[in-house]
Amino acid sequence: MAVLDRNHRIHRHRRRHLSPRARSGDHHVHTDGHPRRRAGTGHGGRRKHSSGRRGMASRARHKGKAEGSKRMNRDLHVLVIGGGIGGLCLAQGLKKSGVSVTVCERDTSAAARLQGFRIHIDPQGSQALHDCLPEHRWNLFTATCGDYGRGFTLLSEKLDELMQYREPHETADPVRRHRSVSRSTLRQVLLAGLGDTVRFNRRFVRYERGPEGRITAFFEDGSTEQADVMVAADGVNSRVREQYLPGNEPVDTGSISLGGKIPLTDGVMALLPPCLLDGPAIVLPPSPANLFMAAWRRSAHAKEMARQLRDASPASRAVTDDEGDYVVMALGARREYFRLNCEPEEMTPAQMLDLMRSKVSAWHPNLRKLVEMMNHDLGFLNIRTSRPVAPWTPTNITLLGDAIHSMTPYRGVGANIALRDAGQLCAALAAAARGERPLTEAIGEYEAQMRVYGFHAVSESLKSLEQAISEKKFGFRVAMSAMRMANHVPALRRKMVASLEARPPKSVAQAS
Repeated sequence: MAVLDRNHRIHRHRRRHLSPRARSGDHHVHTDGHPRRRAGTGHGGRRKHSSGRRGMASRARHKGKAEGSKRMNRDLHVLVIGGGIGGLCLAQGLKKSGVSVTVCERDTSAAARLQGFRIHIDPQGSQALHDCLPEHRWNLFTATCGDYGRGFTLLSEKLDELMQYREPHETADPVRRHRSVSRSTLRQVLLAGLGDTVRFNRRFVRYERGPEGRITAFFEDGSTEQADVMVAADGVNSRVREQYLPGNEPVDTGSISLGGKIPLTDGVMALLPPCLLDGPAIVLPPSPANLFMAAWRRSAHAKEMARQLRDASPASRAVTDDEGDYVVMALGARREYFRLNCEPEEMTPAQMLDLMRSKVSAWHPNLRKLVEMMNHDLGFLNIRTSRPVAPWTPTNITLLGDAIHSMTPYRGVGANIALRDAGQLCAALAAAARGERPLTEAIGEYEAQMRVYGFHAVSESLKSLEQAISEKKFGFRVAMSAMRMANHVPALRRKMVASLEARPPKSVAQAS
């Protein structure tokens, strides 16, 4: 049986048999339960010593290098503004690397944001989490992941199958693979072990630079923090970006998405198209909109590990509604399609449900029933996107995630790009802390790479949004007929799927 200890390590109960000498501490005990001699000891248990000045000088050099590395790690202090997925991943990585870090988060407590939809973690996101998390927390992350379906399906509003695709078999690489995780569970994993590194209820206002370049951050409560490096991880409405790179605010796309989730009961299962058990589905109606659907399921073991993680954190014990299986549905379109009488943020859940009902009234009866089951658990998303930012001169202030390259949710990669940012920035700062590279040079190289892959993802997600909600004219009917035909011919299906770039647009359900 697997259990978590107070440090969130996974332990499997296994009886060990140790020799008396192993129990007495004369030998190291390896994980297989067998004692081994310490490296460098002789038969009598006494350590062998290298002789001569060369051995002494070598040991002195290694000791001095190690002590210098530790000293530099302590000297560099990083302040992260924002405790979302990217900011917390960076903090975990810096702490793992021995670099001093503080995270200031505007939420009032660790439990303030323990909710939300599932997140698809792709290979680049998985790699970043693996690199930044201590091994036992990486194991905890993988143990709490849900089932990941490797397929996706395009459906008509009558639930006719237009195109189905299944990705090749999962890679043998245990790290770089696709995963599906609850947003709240991932947040709990990323908070675990950080303790007072994360300071809640700290709303950033502005920063100043001292004469030697050191940063002082000011907060609404009158407090301040000082650091050698400040990282903006404060999301799409970043106050740090507003001061550091003014005029680069995200723009409104004119589109919104309404969505919510439904507990995955036997009754709900009976209404779902069978293809949903193998991955997400996109419903393509004749109107300029689309509906995203996905089932979120976890094994009994994953649920138990998530429960233990929740119970180990006093701040998250009150969170219970995110542990069950569910179906998520989200309808996306331009504002004029919804014919709103008020701003989305002014709508009540009941009004949102009425709006959803009206838009699916001519769809398949099962889809209409599923919408009714959403009750009042609905929300909306105003879809915004960043614009490419011209290169800037690197300093000891930098940015990651939505603070610099927010994107539409129509490819479901925003969280993964933020995690990639965190992994690469962590490596850059750790190298600078070890004295391997000048600080601003390391930050500048990170920013140059981040601008390329980050804004490429922004561009691709915007293209997907525009394709998904564009007016469907005569060509749409022709395309639907072509998809139905190709779906029955493997070679044609592969070619058409390649034209869709292997992953369909995703909706608010996988917003990051």
